[in-house]
Amino acid sequence: MLYDRPYMQQNGSTRSRNLVLGIIIFNVVMHAVQLTGGERIFRFFALTTSELGGPHIWSFITYSFLHSTQSVFHLVGNMIGVFFLGRALLPELGEKRFVSLYLIATLLGGILWYIVSFATPSNAVYGSSGAVFGLITCFGLMYAESDIYFMMVIRMKAKVLLFISLGIAAFGLIFFELLNGHGTAHSAHLGGMIGGYLFYKFIYLRNPGSGKAEAFKMPDWFKPKPKKASTKTFPYKVNISPPSDLKKEVDRILDKINSQGFGALTDSEKEILDEAGDLLKKR
Repeated sequence: MLYDRPYMQQNGSTRSRNLVLGIIIFNVVMHAVQLTGGERIFRFFALTTSELGGPHIWSFITYSFLHSTQSVFHLVGNMIGVFFLGRALLPELGEKRFVSLYLIATLLGGILWYIVSFATPSNAVYGSSGAVFGLITCFGLMYAESDIYFMMVIRMKAKVLLFISLGIAAFGLIFFELLNGHGTAHSAHLGGMIGGYLFYKFIYLRNPGSGKAEAFKMPDWFKPKPKKASTKTFPYKVNISPPSDLKKEVDRILDKINSQGFGALTDSEKEILDEAGDLLKKR
């Protein structure tokens, strides 16, 4: 199984973890630059129409590293997707193919948005959502029958998440972006999914590494750890026969409490008092 492999135990392989964290850190840094650089940074890196002086060739990729300055949740939501999907895909794809998938999904997301923009009032797109939708697509195709926890709560098959994402992207493109001119770039999401599919079909399947993606399992650190059964044993076993022996032992313990306090009792002495109390209740 995927997470049974040595390099995926607990926190995953160091190199895979570093690549995912590198992508996240780069997005955070670019967000900080965007906040300080303002409109100039936005026009240079975002994918824009001719109304805003675009598009630049590089902006078909760089738009994914900018996020909304009005709400941090745009950045946080995308980076959560990159984190979990990256950890799942990297061990099977490797670093080079994972980066290729990320960039292909980003590129096709930008291209489809730019084509659709001629029929909508939108004049700019930014954010990593196209790349994330591409990761979802590749993950859903590779691990279709595997169980996942959407939003860490809802259990579903990976293919169900794929179909839901496709439905949202297609529905949003038609009924919100095209018909109502809604600002959300559903076309970029759908383009990212097309990129994810093309990567899976023409790159991954030609050299899948192990021949077939193994079933995906949630990592150990994500699962609640079962409580260990208590293995504490006490050397003293209360013997209620004859009763005089138990009485003497209880008297000794009570004398100890009077002289040293209850905190001075050992675990076995406390156990004796409990057993004696239970015995008295039964009489």
